[in-house]
Amino acid sequence: MNTKNAVLTTLLLFFITLEMLIALDYKSKQKELNQKRVAIYAQISELKNQIGYVGLIDNFKNAILRAEDSHHIDKASENLRVATIQLHKIELQGGLILGELKMPATRDMLTAYRERLTLLPSLLDKNTNVRELGHYLRYDDKPSHLEIEAIYQKVSVLFASQLSDLLDRKFKLGFLVMVALLLTLVAIIRFFFKKQQEALELSKALNVKMESHEIDMARSQTILLSVMQDVEKEKRQATTLNEKLINKNKQMEQFIYTVSHDLKSPLVTIAAFSQKLQAELVDTLTEKQSYRLSRIIQNADNMELLLADLLDLSRIVQQAITTANVDVNIVIEQQCLALEEAISEASARINIAKNLDTVSANERLLSEGILNLLSNALRYLEPARPLIIEIFTTKTSSATTLHIKDNGIGIDSKYHKIIFGLFERLSTTKGSGVGLTIVKTIMDKHNGRVLIDSQQGEGCCFSLEFPNIAENTNTKAS
Repeated sequence: MNTKNAVLTTLLLFFITLEMLIALDYKSKQKELNQKRVAIYAQISELKNQIGYVGLIDNFKNAILRAEDSHHIDKASENLRVATIQLHKIELQGGLILGELKMPATRDMLTAYRERLTLLPSLLDKNTNVRELGHYLRYDDKPSHLEIEAIYQKVSVLFASQLSDLLDRKFKLGFLVMVALLLTLVAIIRFFFKKQQEALELSKALNVKMESHEIDMARSQTILLSVMQDVEKEKRQATTLNEKLINKNKQMEQFIYTVSHDLKSPLVTIAAFSQKLQAELVDTLTEKQSYRLSRIIQNADNMELLLADLLDLSRIVQQAITTANVDVNIVIEQQCLALEEAISEASARINIAKNLDTVSANERLLSEGILNLLSNALRYLEPARPLIIEIFTTKTSSATTLHIKDNGIGIDSKYHKIIFGLFERLSTTKGSGVGLTIVKTIMDKHNGRVLIDSQQGEGCCFSLEFPNIAENTNTKAS
């Protein structure tokens, strides 16, 4: 749609909307006038009732004729009070409609009856007879009734005039808008047919060009077919290479498992015999021999620890896992209990936040990941200050994150990208260099992430981010 078409369409919608608004405005103002008319009619009717022969006048006469019954004076006084209020409302509301509305005859009548109601009790106390009372208290209320009727007629005429003027104005405005609407519609129709003609001519020109380019299109189709065949060939080759890579990974995982498993037994034997030999020859060994034998035992223990971690890593990579909503509080308590001796030796304080969020995870693998991170925190503490480990969770709509923060020696930011690699160690402290690799592998199995926030000398904060997924989800082995 070009600019001219858009403008015409916008004008059409504008005039249609304007026509509807005019109709709605007329209905609204008509309703408003009717409400005003009903309101002032109701007020005039109420005023007539309060001062008429069922109201003030009637009760005033009864107060004279039935002097022994005092409640007629009370009723007349109440009629007078309500009538005065209604008169004020009518003058105020009528003034808004007529510009100015005064009802002096009615107001004089109410004033006269107020004076007579004030005078009546004293006359009754003097036992004045009915004829004398009539002489003293008589009042001509006809001007008031004529004035009320005149006001009623005047308001009726005014409302009819206002309604007629409103209808006339809206009709004229609606007619002008309708004319503009029809002109816009005619312009759109002419524009549409013009565009149709232009499109038809353009279509004919394009058909001529298409016929002249049929040979080129056939050649292009041949080239495209050849390219598609090449792409399909490349795709098959990529699939084959991917399958080979998967097989190589499986072979490597099996190799790691086999080597770790087969080497473990000889290492256990070497360590056991070395310890036995050290015990048997404790009195005959030289200091140098004792040192070398201790090194053999220590290296055998380190190698056994490394093989155990490699076996663990291989098992995690190969196995399929099932996830469920896990209570992190329980897992933390279990791992702290398992590390109770190490925690005591390090004089560490572990602060666990209240109401930790649950995570969607495999409970056994989550326990193993937490155990590795807690062990690292205990291993790489800063001797100059007491070790404090803080454990807390954060949650978003997409993920729940478990944070394990310590005030240990920390890790320089330049090493953050390599510490999750296999055998990457930044310290000579006892360890296999596989623990953080295991943690990352566990998070990969959960389609999650492990993040680090640390600076040298300022401690570490490892964050395990678990996606929020449905319970009992199976994850295939990698």
